[in-house]
Amino acid sequence: MSDVAVAAAHHPPPNSFNSTNSDHGGALLAPPGRSAPEGGGGGGGGGGGGGGRPSATASGSSSVSGGNSGGGQQQPLPPSFPPLPAKKGPQSFFSGSKIKHLKKADGIPLWRVDIQYDFLEAVFRNTEPVFTNVYENKKGYCFADIYIDAMARSSKTSKILRDKLMTERENALNMAMVCLLVNVGRMNTTLNFFPEMKAQLRTYHAIPSLQAHTDSNAYKQLQDAPRLKSILKGACEDRQEPQSLEQLMEMHPPRTNPINLVFLLSTFAPKVSEQHFPENSDFYDLIMRTTLSSKTRAQAFLWLMWLYLESEFTEQECLKNPFGRGRPSRDKSVPWCVPEFKYLSEHEALLENVDPPEEMAFGEAKREERKRM
Repeated sequence: MSDVAVAAAHHPPPNSFNSTNSDHGGALLAPPGRSAPEGGGGGGGGGGGGGGRPSATASGSSSVSGGNSGGGQQQPLPPSFPPLPAKKGPQSFFSGSKIKHLKKADGIPLWRVDIQYDFLEAVFRNTEPVFTNVYENKKGYCFADIYIDAMARSSKTSKILRDKLMTERENALNMAMVCLLVNVGRMNTTLNFFPEMKAQLRTYHAIPSLQAHTDSNAYKQLQDAPRLKSILKGACEDRQEPQSLEQLMEMHPPRTNPINLVFLLSTFAPKVSEQHFPENSDFYDLIMRTTLSSKTRAQAFLWLMWLYLESEFTEQECLKNPFGRGRPSRDKSVPWCVPEFKYLSEHEALLENVDPPEEMAFGEAKREERKRM
């Protein structure tokens, strides 16, 4: 279990969101304990120190400055939204607090459908410059920019790897795709990705879609899953980061780095599913459900990233999220659900994540190489 999951036991997620009116239209969807920003929704990151935003020092340590600039005593807000009703109707096959790990026999490649390559590519090739670099508080970045930057800043990332992440974009994107699978829990720490490595309780798997088109040295930069998990944990532990969704929502943007946010959404997946997904789907459908189009799953993932990293959770922002218009929540009270998915037939699903011949040849060659070792 991740450190974030351990912390979650001490910081249970909110049961419902409260609502107040903002001066910018729409209701502010706030958890218990958070009131509307004074002077309307536009006062987000202003003079009060950003609601306790941790700031990194030159040595890599962190400090928390200031607090909210309210001054007067605030009255608790009465809850406007009743608890959501019990789930009804068919549920997603992937419902639950944990995702099914990728498991294959030693030497068998992880094909495009295994890692959901089309989904990963749609996430990391998106160029919408709508995210903020939380370390520098600078706007105008795409999701891949801030994710790779967080990987590079981790204290567990070597200087050599850090330099490569910052200068070799294609290899950095490949590594980020695998990191996201580890980040969300789809890959556990028993996998490695180059055939020379032999370790007890580890299995080797080539990833042809990410390794076949790079030179023989670059493909080893994927590291192995335990090392990637260490890099991701470093990004969450080097500074003081929120350790529950409730803590995160009490802050003002920019709130945390995307790696920590993905850990939080995965840890609190049942609550995230209840709040942001229709009754027949859940959070893990984004990475697992092949009968939803890869493109619309990627849009839904980025919609959640922007909502939690960049918005003040107003109705207006849910409707004007750059990754799509929010849909009504399960109780139909607020536009709190991810944008609509495109459903695929089994035949249509087979047309996604197709392995080209050169990648299939690469995977077979690596399987034979592993057998010889």
